[in-house]
Amino acid sequence: MHLSIRGTGLGLAGALALTEAPPVAEDRQAMEGPFPQLSTHSIVRRYYGVWLAYSLAGGFLGGVYPLFLRARGLNQFEINSVLAVYFAVAFLFDVPTGAFADALGRRRSFIVGCLLRCLGFGLYFLSHTYVLFLIAEAIDAVGTTFCNGAVDAWGVDALDEAGFQGTKHGLFSRISQLSSLGFMATALIGAFVGSVDIAWPWLFGATGFLLSALAGTLLHERPRGAAGRDHRAMRAAVRAQIGSGLRQGFAIRSIRLLSLAEAITLGLMAPYWLQWPLLFKDGYGAGVWVVGWVFCVLGFGKMLGAEAAARILALTSARPRLLSGLTVGTGLTLLGAGFLAGRPNQALVLLFLMNAFQGAREPLALAWFNEEVPAEARATMLSFRGMVATAGGAIGLLLGGYVTDLWGIPFTWKVAGAICFLAVPCYLALRHRSHFPLAV
Repeated sequence: MHLSIRGTGLGLAGALALTEAPPVAEDRQAMEGPFPQLSTHSIVRRYYGVWLAYSLAGGFLGGVYPLFLRARGLNQFEINSVLAVYFAVAFLFDVPTGAFADALGRRRSFIVGCLLRCLGFGLYFLSHTYVLFLIAEAIDAVGTTFCNGAVDAWGVDALDEAGFQGTKHGLFSRISQLSSLGFMATALIGAFVGSVDIAWPWLFGATGFLLSALAGTLLHERPRGAAGRDHRAMRAAVRAQIGSGLRQGFAIRSIRLLSLAEAITLGLMAPYWLQWPLLFKDGYGAGVWVVGWVFCVLGFGKMLGAEAAARILALTSARPRLLSGLTVGTGLTLLGAGFLAGRPNQALVLLFLMNAFQGAREPLALAWFNEEVPAEARATMLSFRGMVATAGGAIGLLLGGYVTDLWGIPFTWKVAGAICFLAVPCYLALRHRSHFPLAV
C-alpha cells in the first residue's frame, strides 16, 4: 500500500544518459536466438513501463484508504492495525518470496503477485467488517511481497548483462518520478470516484493489477532451470535461497545497517500515511476529493526530491553524510508539521518539504543497497531489506494508532519526527567504510 510514482520521456532520457553502452539493434532483433539479449534502451523502456503500470494500479487508494476504513466504522487504532497486518505478513513472506523470484524467475514472481493483489483489492471492495479487512490486507500483503524486489532485481541484472556502466541512483530516481506521476494521476481519479462511492477505488485498483500482470510479461529473462525440476527440487532451491539470504543479510554489516535505517524510517512514516488524509479532510472541512489534490501536492514534492537525487554529482563515500542530512530534514519537517497541524496550509508546506527530502533519500539509499549485494541473490537481499523495514512499519503502526487515539495526530507527528533522527547513526557508521570512484 506504500508506493511512490513518476513520468516518461524525461525519465527515459535521464536513464539512457547514465549508460555508456553503444546503440544496438531493435527489440525484435535483440530478442532472437535461444537466449536473446535485450538492448539497454529496451530494458529501460520495459523497466519503466512495468513500474508505471504497477504504480497506476496502487494509486487509486492514494488518499482514500484511511477514509474508506473510517467510513466503515473503524477507529484510528483499528485502521492502523489493518495496515499492521500488511506489514506483519510482509515480514513473514518477504524473504521466501524474494527467494522464489531468485530461484524460479522474477517475471513469474511479479505476475503471481499482481494476481494476488487483484484478489485482495476485490475482497476489499466487497467487505464491510473488520475481520474481512484483515483477510483482504493479508492477501494483498502476500501479493506485494511477490512483487517486492522482483522488478528492480530484473532491471539491475538485465542492465548489468547488457553492459550498463556506472551507479544506478539516477535510474532509481527516474523510476521514483515515473511512479509518483502515475500515483498522483490515479490518486486524483480515486479521490473523485470515492466522492461518489468510497468503495469504487478498490475496483479500479483490482482492474489495474490485472493489467499490471499483463505488463509483467515484458520482463524477458533467461530461463532459471525451473522447467526441468520437480516440485521437491524447486522447494529445495527456494529453501536454500532463503537460508543463504538470511545469513548474508544478518552477516554483512552494511546490509544490516542500511536495512535498520529503512525500518526506523518506515516505522515513523507508516502511521503518517494513514493520518494526513484524515487531518487535511477535517482541517479543510471539504469532501473526499480534497485528499486527491493534497496527495498531488505531496507527490510533486517527492518528484522534485527525486529529480535532485538524479542530478547529484558526489563521491559515493559522501553518501552517509548526504543521507544523514536528508533524514534530519525529514524529521525536522514532520516535527514542524505536528506543531502546525491546526493550520492546514502551513502544515502542507512542511509536508511538501518532507516529501522532497524523502524523494531524494529513497533512490540514493536503494542504489547504495543494490551495490552491496551479489547479483545472484539480489531479489532475496532486497526482500530482506523489505522484511526488516516492514517489521519497523508494523511496530510503528500499532504504537502510532494507540498514541493517536490517546493524544491526537499532531502529537504523534512530533514524536515521529524526533524518532526519525535515530536512523542517522546507521548511515554515519558506514562513512569510513568505502571509497568509490565518482558517481553520477
